[in-house]
Amino acid sequence: MDYKDKPDPRHDLPSRRLTETRKITTPDGHNIHLSVGYDPKEDGRPREVFYSAGFKSGSQLEFQVQDACVLISRLLQHGHEAADVAKSLSRSEQPDGAMNYASIIGLIADEIAT
Repeated sequence: MDYKDKPDPRHDLPSRRLTETRKITTPDGHNIHLSVGYDPKEDGRPREVFYSAGFKSGSQLEFQVQDACVLISRLLQHGHEAADVAKSLSRSEQPDGAMNYASIIGLIADEIAT
Protein backbone atom coordinates (compact mmCIF):
# COMPACT_ATOMS: atom_id res chain seq x y z
CA MET A 1 0.00 0.00 0.00
CA ASP A 2 1.34 3.42 -0.91
CA TYR A 3 1.77 6.02 1.78
CA LYS A 4 -0.36 9.14 1.30
CA ASP A 5 1.20 12.54 1.88
CA LYS A 6 -2.24 14.00 2.60
CA PRO A 7 -5.48 12.48 3.88
CA ASP A 8 -8.51 12.15 1.64
CA PRO A 9 -10.46 15.40 1.44
CA ARG A 10 -13.11 15.90 4.10
CA HIS A 11 -16.58 14.87 2.99
CA ASP A 12 -18.81 17.91 3.56
CA LEU A 13 -22.33 17.08 4.66
CA PRO A 14 -25.43 19.06 3.72
CA SER A 15 -27.02 21.06 6.52
CA ARG A 16 -30.11 18.79 6.45
CA ARG A 17 -29.55 15.04 6.78
CA LEU A 18 -30.95 11.97 8.48
CA THR A 19 -29.97 11.76 12.13
CA GLU A 20 -31.01 9.24 14.75
CA THR A 21 -30.50 9.18 18.49
CA ARG A 22 -29.21 5.98 20.08
CA LYS A 23 -28.60 4.87 23.63
CA ILE A 24 -25.64 2.73 24.62
CA THR A 25 -24.88 1.30 28.03
CA THR A 26 -21.33 1.12 29.35
CA PRO A 27 -20.13 -1.99 31.21
CA ASP A 28 -20.43 -0.06 34.47
CA GLY A 29 -24.07 0.83 33.81
CA HIS A 30 -23.97 4.41 32.45
CA ASN A 31 -26.45 5.18 29.69
CA ILE A 32 -25.05 7.42 26.96
CA HIS A 33 -27.19 9.05 24.31
CA LEU A 34 -25.61 9.68 20.91
CA SER A 35 -26.88 11.32 17.74
CA VAL A 36 -25.63 9.66 14.56
CA GLY A 37 -25.77 11.60 11.28
CA TYR A 38 -25.90 9.77 7.96
CA ASP A 39 -24.62 10.55 4.50
CA PRO A 40 -27.65 11.26 2.28
CA LYS A 41 -25.74 10.03 -0.79
CA GLU A 42 -24.72 6.69 0.76
CA ASP A 43 -27.70 5.04 2.41
CA GLY A 44 -26.95 3.99 5.97
CA ARG A 45 -23.36 5.26 6.10
CA PRO A 46 -22.66 7.20 9.30
CA ARG A 47 -20.60 10.35 8.80
CA GLU A 48 -20.83 11.96 12.24
CA VAL A 49 -21.63 11.21 15.85
CA PHE A 50 -22.48 13.64 18.63
CA TYR A 51 -22.75 13.10 22.36
CA SER A 52 -26.22 14.08 23.59
CA ALA A 53 -26.44 13.12 27.27
CA GLY A 54 -25.45 10.66 29.94
CA PHE A 55 -22.78 12.16 32.16
CA LYS A 56 -22.82 15.01 34.62
CA SER A 57 -22.78 18.29 32.74
CA GLY A 58 -19.33 19.85 32.77
CA SER A 59 -17.62 16.67 33.98
CA GLN A 60 -14.28 15.48 32.65
CA LEU A 61 -15.92 12.32 31.31
CA GLU A 62 -18.54 14.32 29.41
CA PHE A 63 -15.79 16.37 27.72
CA GLN A 64 -13.81 13.23 26.87
CA VAL A 65 -16.84 11.63 25.20
CA GLN A 66 -17.62 14.85 23.31
CA ASP A 67 -14.04 15.02 22.05
CA ALA A 68 -14.06 11.33 21.11
CA CYS A 69 -17.20 11.93 19.03
CA VAL A 70 -15.52 14.83 17.22
CA LEU A 71 -12.47 12.69 16.41
CA ILE A 72 -14.59 9.75 15.23
CA SER A 73 -16.67 12.12 13.09
CA ARG A 74 -13.53 13.54 11.49
CA LEU A 75 -12.34 10.04 10.62
CA LEU A 76 -15.71 9.20 9.08
CA GLN A 77 -15.76 12.42 7.08
CA HIS A 78 -12.30 11.68 5.70
CA GLY A 79 -13.48 8.36 4.30
CA HIS A 80 -12.80 5.86 7.07
CA GLU A 81 -15.45 3.20 7.63
CA ALA A 82 -16.96 3.00 11.12
CA ALA A 83 -16.24 -0.75 11.32
CA ASP A 84 -12.54 -0.16 10.54
CA VAL A 85 -12.30 2.47 13.26
CA ALA A 86 -14.02 0.15 15.77
CA LYS A 87 -11.85 -2.88 15.04
CA SER A 88 -8.69 -0.81 15.60
CA LEU A 89 -9.55 0.07 19.21
CA SER A 90 -8.52 -1.72 22.40
CA ARG A 91 -10.45 -4.53 23.99
CA SER A 92 -10.18 -6.16 27.39
CA GLU A 93 -11.08 -9.64 28.53
CA GLN A 94 -13.97 -9.86 30.97
CA PRO A 95 -14.26 -12.32 33.89
CA ASP A 96 -16.59 -14.50 31.77
CA GLY A 97 -14.01 -14.64 28.97
CA ALA A 98 -15.85 -12.24 26.66
CA MET A 99 -13.87 -9.50 24.91
CA ASN A 100 -15.36 -6.02 25.31
CA TYR A 101 -14.12 -2.63 24.21
CA ALA A 102 -11.74 -1.25 26.82
CA SER A 103 -13.00 2.32 26.56
CA ILE A 104 -16.11 4.34 25.88
CA ILE A 105 -14.50 5.35 22.58
CA GLY A 106 -14.60 1.74 21.42
CA LEU A 107 -18.23 1.41 22.49
CA ILE A 108 -19.16 4.51 20.49
CA ALA A 109 -17.30 3.38 17.37
CA ASP A 110 -18.84 -0.09 17.60
CA GLU A 111 -22.34 1.37 18.01
CA ILE A 112 -22.14 3.44 14.85
CA ALA A 113 -20.57 0.53 12.93
CA THR A 114 -23.69 -1.59 13.48
